[in-house]
Amino acid sequence: MRTAEIHYGDDGRVDVAVPKGTKLEEITKLQSMVIKQINPRGCQACLSGVHFNIREKLEQVIKVDLDKMAVIKDIAFKQH
Repeated sequence: MRTAEIHYGDDGRVDVAVPKGTKLEEITKLQSMVIKQINPRGCQACLSGVHFNIREKLEQVIKVDLDKMAVIKDIAFKQH
């Protein structure tokens, strides 16, 4: 299953991360669906300030425990 990650910030910005190979047509449909979730009325004046940051998902290389400032070993990148 291919999935996209959508995050909405207090500043009105929407971050969208899509899998590699996602087509622009799919992103356009996704963008429309997200806007309907944010503002079901679709008022153009209300949506004019919504900024989309669309990027391709990155591979997870490491995960860090911020309290200990240490790499969590079970998630760490494994070299081939």
